[in-house]
Amino acid sequence: MKITLVVLVIAIVVVGSGAMLVGPKLVSSLSGLRPETDKTEVRTQLMSAQTLVEVVSAPGELEPLFKVDISSEVSARIEELPFREGDEVHKGDLIVKLDDRDLQAALKSAQARRDSEDYRLRSEEARLAGLFSNLSFAARELERKQSLFDTGDVSQKSLDDAQQSADDLDANVEAAKHTISVIESTRSALEANIARAEDALANTVIHSPMDGVITMLDMEVGEQVLGTLSNMGTQIMTIADLTRMILKADIAESDIAAVAVDQKARVHINAYPDLVFDGVVARIALQRTISLEGAGVFKAEIEIDLAGHALRSGHAANVDIEIQTHKGYVVESQAIVERLLEDIPNEIRLNNDLIDRTKRTVSVVYLLVDGKSVCTPVLTGSSDLTRTLILAGVNDDDVAIIGPYKVLEDIKDDEDYIDENDVIKETVVDKSASDNAQAKKNGNGGA
Repeated sequence: MKITLVVLVIAIVVVGSGAMLVGPKLVSSLSGLRPETDKTEVRTQLMSAQTLVEVVSAPGELEPLFKVDISSEVSARIEELPFREGDEVHKGDLIVKLDDRDLQAALKSAQARRDSEDYRLRSEEARLAGLFSNLSFAARELERKQSLFDTGDVSQKSLDDAQQSADDLDANVEAAKHTISVIESTRSALEANIARAEDALANTVIHSPMDGVITMLDMEVGEQVLGTLSNMGTQIMTIADLTRMILKADIAESDIAAVAVDQKARVHINAYPDLVFDGVVARIALQRTISLEGAGVFKAEIEIDLAGHALRSGHAANVDIEIQTHKGYVVESQAIVERLLEDIPNEIRLNNDLIDRTKRTVSVVYLLVDGKSVCTPVLTGSSDLTRTLILAGVNDDDVAIIGPYKVLEDIKDDEDYIDENDVIKETVVDKSASDNAQAKKNGNGGA
């Protein structure tokens, strides 16, 4: 009995000591737990005047504001390409050198034909000068024979021979003039050929027309390019100024009337989801075009403020063009729900000017008042992509239930809800109290 009693006392002492050690920690842990509430947690928004910007959205593609496609104006083989794709070039830099041997030969041939015609021309001009001299002599001889014939000193035949000689020489002079005219025309054509050959030869050396970056290189050294002076031929490369970019957007035909030059815009580039670029509408097409999807669109150019970022040509993007600014109460669009007219409580439905009784549904928001949902008809206005303007029905400091969406789908009037912000505050307060209690305990223990 004594041994049993001693064991029992020892057990009680051990349990008591354990309780003294573990108990405060357990109480502290339990104090950090908040009791579960039967109310559904919701997200809310305090009503206050805000600004809503109405936008027109459109897809598009990024392009440099200034770019040039370098094409060949002559047919030749590429001999040099000093720069590669991605390289920076400056105005006047040699960017393409074509093989010019055939064009050099063509130029020399044209020059040789021109020189040959020069020799012919000088020879014909000398012959014409001799014909003029002979014609002058024949004219004087004809005049002398005419005088002698008049005095009866020469026969008619002698006069006729002199006349024939003068006429032949006159015909030869006219023929020589015609030949000279033909030679001069041929020489002019040859001069034109030489000029074209010189231009073609000059076009075998291509210099950059602007400062920029080679964004695309389509040909390589040794490849044959085709082209003529009258028609641009094979594209060799593209040079672009990437410091100024535009978005070429497709504005829907139904939205174009609201879009104007100089309107502000926000550009969202798919490759940079965390960045939003400011822009401004620079140009709007006057002619409708058909998009790849078959819809009628108007092309618009949005000049982008790069803000120091380096962008590539061809990025897919979307633009929100700010067409109008509104002031008023703004909520997330999902907070405005449609309810059947007969589902609106009688006390709310009666004498409410915001309810159109000719319609089957009513636009409402649910306010949170003393932990209860209150169905509130509203008059809505413009929307952007996610928010809607409320023109009437709510007031300053009203608390609107704006989520989650699953709650808004089935929410009804006069149900119990709790603002998740209040729940978080309660949890923070409880946890803070628990931490303070633990700190005090630890402090006492140290003492």
